[in-house]
Amino acid sequence: ELIALAKVASKYGGMYATHMRSEGTSEMSALDEAIRIGREANLPVEIFHLKVMGQAHWGQMKDVVAKIQAARDSGLDIAANMYPYVAGSTALASALPPWVADGGRAKMVARLKDPAMRARIKKDLATEHPDWENFYLDSGGAAGVLIASTHAPALKQFEGKTLADVAKAWDKSPIDSLMDFVLADPGRTDTIYFIASEDDLKLGLEQPWTSFGLDYSEMSLDGPEHQAHGHPRAFGSMPRFLGHYVRDEHLMPLETAIRKMTSLPAQREHLQDRGVLRVGNFADIVIFDPATIIDHATYTTPDLLSTGIDFTIVNGQIEYDHGKLTGVAAGRALRGRGWQPRDASEIQ
Repeated sequence: ELIALAKVASKYGGMYATHMRSEGTSEMSALDEAIRIGREANLPVEIFHLKVMGQAHWGQMKDVVAKIQAARDSGLDIAANMYPYVAGSTALASALPPWVADGGRAKMVARLKDPAMRARIKKDLATEHPDWENFYLDSGGAAGVLIASTHAPALKQFEGKTLADVAKAWDKSPIDSLMDFVLADPGRTDTIYFIASEDDLKLGLEQPWTSFGLDYSEMSLDGPEHQAHGHPRAFGSMPRFLGHYVRDEHLMPLETAIRKMTSLPAQREHLQDRGVLRVGNFADIVIFDPATIIDHATYTTPDLLSTGIDFTIVNGQIEYDHGKLTGVAAGRALRGRGWQPRDASEIQ
């Protein structure tokens, strides 16, 4: 089915961009599937936020890299994007076996109240499974599961705390605490999972075909849309990469790192006249000090601004000036090659 859909995208110059079904136990077979789809549909493949999940699989990035490189050498246009953190983020309910949520939130709640179902969940979370990711086990247990944000007011006290902290406060087992937390904030808790290794992360970042993809929504600094807790990649990714990994860790030359953030992703998305500094291009420019740029956002305080960035220029207009927004909103919608306007008013 995906091959059939990808064949249509191929006709319009599109790509198969995949959040692979596995990044741990079955990652190699998931990669084989993505490669097959790209080959049979005759279109490029982009793997979203490439990683290796789970302590049992740490060190597997070398095999992942080798498989992608072999596919590239055989002629397939396949690449990946990453962000510079060993933790990922999704719902707390995602730590439960997927069958628990089958049929919707109401059925999930009913199952979590059923003693027989709870016993089955505990058994399932004790081992790995080839057809679904065990976030709880891959994080090394409750200490590797961090509560980022909640909706229920009574649970706000646990934002920035681990599931192990919750279990201690509630005097319950970690998995009982997990299930009861999901019940108390039905399926709405955002969670950070410490699932990857630093060595695997660095190896992936070093590859010439990896670019940056943050996989995170825009966040407001204040007002009703402000979210004090979340993943630090929303505020810190680029400065963390440039400051920590490039300047301090010497992972790669600065110009190589900048390419991963600018021209490489622009080329992958076929963005015309963007991604490089050239006369006639759109002036999307960040001016920063390579000696001082660094992130300050952390897993427990993720909404801190980075330092070392002087200006951000969007389409030739200054939007960010030494720590302050100027009020200018010069951004515009970027259309893919397959986009077709419905009427003349949409043509820009």
